Amino acid sequence: MAKSAIFSTGFIDLTNNGVDYHEDEALIIEDGHIIGFDKRSNLADDTNVIDYSGYFCLPGLIDTAFLPGLIVSEDGARPQSFGESAWQAIQAAKTWLMSGVTSAASMGAVDNLDIDLLRSINDRRFKGSRIYPALTPLAPVGASNFHTLYGVREVSGAEDARRTVRELIKNGAERVVIYADVPLEFHTDPHETSRHRLVFSTDELSEMVAQAKQAGCFVHAQAISTAAIENCIQAGVRSIGCAFGLKETHLPALAEKRIALAPNFALGATISEKGIAAGFSEGVISMVSSQRITPDLLVSAHQAGVEIVCGTNTAFLAGDVVRECLELNRAGLSPADALRAATQNGAATLKPYVECGSFRSHHFADLVFVEDDPIGNLEALNHIHNVMVEGTVQ
Repeated sequence: MAKSAIFSTGFIDLTNNGVDYHEDEALIIEDGHIIGFDKRSNLADDTNVIDYSGYFCLPGLIDTAFLPGLIVSEDGARPQSFGESAWQAIQAAKTWLMSGVTSAASMGAVDNLDIDLLRSINDRRFKGSRIYPALTPLAPVGASNFHTLYGVREVSGAEDARRTVRELIKNGAERVVIYADVPLEFHTDPHETSRHRLVFSTDELSEMVAQAKQAGCFVHAQAISTAAIENCIQAGVRSIGCAFGLKETHLPALAEKRIALAPNFALGATISEKGIAAGFSEGVISMVSSQRITPDLLVSAHQAGVEIVCGTNTAFLAGDVVRECLELNRAGLSPADALRAATQNGAATLKPYVECGSFRSHHFADLVFVEDDPIGNLEALNHIHNVMVEGTVQ
């Protein structure tokens, strides 16, 4: 495929010093990958120009906590079987893509649903985000309260953890997802629910992290209680979702060990709006929506140098990464930092050498075109003109 030059009103290239819009430059792509930027005046007369003048261009968005097995439809219907779950996962992959999400890291699902979703998208049976499968999420023994469509696998002891992670990676997992603490009982008070949980030990978590590292991938932990968060920090997982029990004293260790934080704000916001229609009780809605870290703690984490990433972990079709970006912005992050969470930071937590999330040379030409500058107004993400995956308009 010949080289192409993409024109844009401005490229949202996030740098350490702010944003480089690359004025008077074009983005050069070839064979679905980015080559780099070049002055428009340097382009040969016969260059294939893809003209998006009038639109701003940013890298494709990334969801680091895509939940394919339990997606609730727009009308509130919850899947009750594997067939319904697979259908909803397909709709979610399509919806995420049209929302600008070009890469979605799975939280795992029943019967390896996420890897089937990946293969179907790769085979062009339908369009959807690039999927990074986790296959079966892992949980401590006794995780009987999980919905069957999560497909969790119970793990007991460091040796079992070693074997299980090796097996998952051998079968195609590109990340390891663990539920570091699972609820024994639910209370309307989220603090009470966070206290009554089964927790993975540090030895179990450390073995999972070691095996993932050997295979060139990372561990993402969904952790609620303070005890589980502390075990995850000690073991050195790559990212922690929700982190309700996080304390200010944990922030230096998170920053030092490069453990990213995915606060899952979209889940709390969306269940407040959609939970009744989906059949959730008021108690569950109140507990889940409240079981988030505070905006002040999020800002403190960011200021302490903790990487913030976008991970929806939401079972609602409406709760996408755009919503997560907006919620991060409302919590106190700048539009640029919210976008960084949904691009560069998210990419860095998927695998050590993943090729997405920025305009770097050799990265996939995954691009989103919006009508207005999202740095000035993050709501521009709600007005997507076009999405490219590997240089192809979707």
